[in-house]
Amino acid sequence: MDDYLTPAELKGRIIEQRAALRRNLVNRLFRLGNGVQAQSQQLLSLISDLSLVHFRILLRLSEAGTQNVQGLSELLGANRSLVSRALPDLREKGLIELVKNQTDKRQIFVRLTDAGNAVVEEHRAPIRARDQAMRSAFKPEEYEQLVEYFDRLDAITNVPAAEFFHVPDSSDQGDDT
Repeated sequence: MDDYLTPAELKGRIIEQRAALRRNLVNRLFRLGNGVQAQSQQLLSLISDLSLVHFRILLRLSEAGTQNVQGLSELLGANRSLVSRALPDLREKGLIELVKNQTDKRQIFVRLTDAGNAVVEEHRAPIRARDQAMRSAFKPEEYEQLVEYFDRLDAITNVPAAEFFHVPDSSDQGDDT
């Protein structure tokens, strides 16, 4: 038995798989997300040594103002522990301040410093240019439709995973009426 593929056969299989994956929505979303993250990190590395997580925190704070950790996590669409682990580095760099709530000492607010705001402003032009390049790939009505499609996909990702498992019961036996 010969399992060896010629270079032409291997190339053909790769082309077939790519064609199939092109229509696989989850695969496309993963690839797109990975591409955006990689490009964003490259943009950041041209100016600073900030990680993407650090910059996203600073950017959200510049746009939304002072937030508690939970609110910041929700704005980022990230889990709370990821945000919490990033905050000490940002504080040590003087880019944020952590302030305890006066009435509830367990709650901590995150505030952008002037230095943090300066870092965001320094990075804003290339981020805007990339955003504009993405938007310009669509007519305005297409862009709005794309946003609506993302809203639908977001709703699906909020469904508990267990709901995607179907356990057949006696009513599923053969008759589809």
